[in-house]
Amino acid sequence: MRNKLLIIILLIGLNCSAQEYLSGFSYETKTVDRRQDLRGRSSAIQLPFFDDFTESDVYPDVSKWQSNDVLVNSGFPVFPTNYNAATLDILDVTGKVYSNASSSPFIADSLISNPISLKGITPADSVYFSFYYQPQGNGDAPETSDSLVLMIGCHTDTVFVWNHIWSAAGISLDSFLIANEGNYFKQVMIPIVDDKYFENEIVILFYNYGSVPSTMYPNDRSNVDNWNIDFVYLNKNRTFDDTTFPLVTFSEKMPSLLKRYQSMPYRQYVSNPTVAMVTDYNMYIANLDSVGASVEYTLHVENVATEWSFDYSSKWCNVSPFATNGFQNCNGDNATQACPHLKNFLFDMNDKIDTATYRITNIISVDEATSNAKGDTLYGLQSFKNYYAYDDGIPERGYGVVPGESCFASQFSISMPDTLSGVYLLFNRTHKDANYDFFDIVVWNNNNGKPGNEIYRLENQRPIWDDDEIYKFAYYPFDKILKVNGIIYVGIMQHEKESINIGFDASKDNSQYNFYDVGYGWENSSMKGSLMIRPVLGNDMTYIKEENHTQKTRLGLYPNPSKNEINISELESQSCEEIMIFDMTGRLKKCFANDVKLDISDLPNGLYMIRVVTEEGKIFTEKFMISR
Repeated sequence: MRNKLLIIILLIGLNCSAQEYLSGFSYETKTVDRRQDLRGRSSAIQLPFFDDFTESDVYPDVSKWQSNDVLVNSGFPVFPTNYNAATLDILDVTGKVYSNASSSPFIADSLISNPISLKGITPADSVYFSFYYQPQGNGDAPETSDSLVLMIGCHTDTVFVWNHIWSAAGISLDSFLIANEGNYFKQVMIPIVDDKYFENEIVILFYNYGSVPSTMYPNDRSNVDNWNIDFVYLNKNRTFDDTTFPLVTFSEKMPSLLKRYQSMPYRQYVSNPTVAMVTDYNMYIANLDSVGASVEYTLHVENVATEWSFDYSSKWCNVSPFATNGFQNCNGDNATQACPHLKNFLFDMNDKIDTATYRITNIISVDEATSNAKGDTLYGLQSFKNYYAYDDGIPERGYGVVPGESCFASQFSISMPDTLSGVYLLFNRTHKDANYDFFDIVVWNNNNGKPGNEIYRLENQRPIWDDDEIYKFAYYPFDKILKVNGIIYVGIMQHEKESINIGFDASKDNSQYNFYDVGYGWENSSMKGSLMIRPVLGNDMTYIKEENHTQKTRLGLYPNPSKNEINISELESQSCEEIMIFDMTGRLKKCFANDVKLDISDLPNGLYMIRVVTEEGKIFTEKFMISR
């Protein structure tokens, strides 16, 4: 059944009237015409045209793409070529299901490039366009009648013409893996040979067909038919076999350094730190080059409010090409690269404060004597706020139970006596807000590893959404403060027979802590993922907006690629207190201060990272390319 993973629980002979299931998740975006940002800024893009989406969050890079229909994120793609990908679905720019959505395939999202110039180039220059794609990912599988389409457009003497170049029919990720020899993304190589493309500027267009079945519950008619696109690359002097790239990179996001949670209250961490911490974790490192490279992995952790820091370095070792060996494994010496072991690592502890934030920098350095490939840098945050969170803030699906008065809850372990003052919830937004129904927020005590007696109920609540901010949790304050300790359960009892539909992080499997009751007693959930339920501890509700894990707010760098100068368009010069440019091995190359026009004429061609610290202490990072 499309748009839901349906599992019948204790229902033989009961006509499937009680169940738990997953639906697609609808994300919210701002209604902004981002194409206006480019007006008057620059002419057509020159080759190479490249975007791996690592420098974008939510919206595509406006210096490369005209449209903002797609979602740039790290949650929907599974093992992307490198961190982040662009996701196409059936949601419009406001985050709602398209108004023309139907059970018949319709054109949904689009990703449209800015004009790209091929003037001065001929078909003899061997121009190729390539990209990677993946159906479904952590989201919903597109049906065979749905598809992903690539077109290229250009001006002729009289009209603008679109040419169909490539398309792929919908398929589940499991079936895709079988057909793609176990690879999570598939690369497509397309030669550009039509003479008319070299006489005019061209535009690249991706779009998808999607459909919403009429048989679905109205409360679950939401985001479906997901496609992920990554590593878009157009350049000359390529061949059909030019499928590699001189880069050793990270695929997945930085994992949490906490064993159980993505975030937890700082005082709860301080009360029992050794239980809270991981001892090792997985880093998915891929050598995208055609030959092996000797690399070193380093980790730097720093408290953003103090001078405390921690550093870890692995041994140097060889990483074989991803095309033949896949991700770096954890065997032998490679274990210190792909599976760092932190032994007795702990964050610093201060029992006089309530929150703490740590900036985490992961660096892959490449020995230049062994390879021409560049390394990579991946940023993350480990936050200790005033809430527990199993999820990473990116909801790929929506969770629901039926019938009416069904319940679901997540388990939380309180290390020391504390107070529970409310809860953050993130709800799916469905077509015409069909799930705007009443529910109760309930807290239960523990009964042998399952929810026991009810200890609190906040009645007659409804979903709260925000049209202006993506992934905005709604806060529901309790009308009294609860004293809590040990194991508790926080969740929802819905009033109506149809699902209330809460956000579900399908990329973080904490199903062992999720429970549901559809009238036959509490059962452990069979759905792999995390409910978007964040209980708030402490008397005061001091919500601190969760900062983006990658710290990649747009700087508006242009031109990109650059030749002799790179400009910062989104900040004033006086606010740029410290500017540093690093190569992709993490080595500092240049420093500036209070400037937005940066001379880079003495730097060689390649990929670089710019880091800007503002006078307010904010830190922005972004990649740019030098190509002459």
